[in-house]
Order: sequence, then C-alpha cells, then structure tokens
Amino acid sequence: QNQQGGSGGTITAGYDFKANKEI
Repeated sequence: QNQQGGSGGTITAGYDFKANKEI
C-alpha cells in the first residue's frame, strides 16, 4: 500500500518509518 505515514512520513513496503512500526 502507498499511503502517508502517521507522522507525515512515507510508508514503504507496508512499514511506517516515522512511527517505526509495521502496519
């Protein structure tokens, strides 16, 4: 999925790098 991260980061390969957790 291609969405914005919860903290304004980008999600790549289903991972939210800003939140530092899998989604």
